[in-house]
Amino acid sequence: MGDGPSWRANDLFGRVICAVMLGMLMLAGAGVGSVQAEDLEHPSDLLRVTNYPGGLAIAELSRWREATPEIKDIKIPSSADDSEQAALFYDSGSDKEKPLLMVLHSWSTDYLQNIDIPLGQFAIANDWVFIHPNFRGQNDGRPESTASDLAISDMQDALEYAREQAEIDESRIYLLGYSGGAMNALHLASRNPDVFAGVAAWVPVYDLVTWHQWNKARGEKYAGEIEQACGGEPTQGSSAFDECRKRSPSRYVPEVAGDIRVLIAHGINDTTVPPEQALHAFNDLANEQDRIPQEQIDQLMETRQVPDALRRRSAKGNDEFPQFAEADADVLLYLKSGPTELVLFEGEHDMLYRPGLEWLSRQQR
Repeated sequence: MGDGPSWRANDLFGRVICAVMLGMLMLAGAGVGSVQAEDLEHPSDLLRVTNYPGGLAIAELSRWREATPEIKDIKIPSSADDSEQAALFYDSGSDKEKPLLMVLHSWSTDYLQNIDIPLGQFAIANDWVFIHPNFRGQNDGRPESTASDLAISDMQDALEYAREQAEIDESRIYLLGYSGGAMNALHLASRNPDVFAGVAAWVPVYDLVTWHQWNKARGEKYAGEIEQACGGEPTQGSSAFDECRKRSPSRYVPEVAGDIRVLIAHGINDTTVPPEQALHAFNDLANEQDRIPQEQIDQLMETRQVPDALRRRSAKGNDEFPQFAEADADVLLYLKSGPTELVLFEGEHDMLYRPGLEWLSRQQR
């Protein structure tokens, strides 16, 4: 037919225009604050911290040296007193600007916490800078621990040390914490809303007063450690109550809602830090219309199932979270409000290595 070539040309032109428009839509969908997904290396075969050999609190320098000989054991002078803070630090020394991964140890251990070795291995494999500070060590009841002013200052010192010592891509500074480390990650992020491109908080302790109540009712040691650090039982109106509030992210996080990009992930069957801690953190960061009603939180805590009304709000299906699925941690709920994301997964007091790292890698200021 005489109009065949013309029709084919017009068809080709139309396809090109459609492809360009689709590409523009994809870029627009990525939005400010995200980068194209990278091909990242995950050198460790471990998928979750609860599978780490030796347990969650084990902290041996020899294991770090065996698995990550490139990582240095360093000392950082404190800006708050005359002490020095121990930390683990890695920088390849390459001239290019690199992402910084700052990882905070959990409640009952220190900067040598071995479950974080796969995170250090990840940083080495992908040429990221890595810092793993001590910030006054484990939260064992000493007043200088447990998100004290000294501990917060030490975290700040470690952050500044890494930024000064390495060629850092300032648009890609990342913070990650698990359990008590997630508590401190939310603390540090709330004090540096213009620094971190992304914060991954796994099973976070969000409010020390309510977490104390949870642990006291169960006879757990954490209740006594909180009382020792805060100067007594945090009953309403007491000085210990005020001190616990001061040491809780719940006091500061609402002030930076919408200003920090956070992924909160929690196992629905967690009995160490109940998932209501994560849900309240999400509510304090979310837009008002996106918050979870208290009655739904109460129902979830009672049944350890996502209420139907809440499940219907889930923004994605489980098949869109392959890295949770490969760790046998099906996603039960996904909510997003502004720069805040919440994932409830089938699991207990756990952190999955790969989803958090992959999520962080996509964030950019």
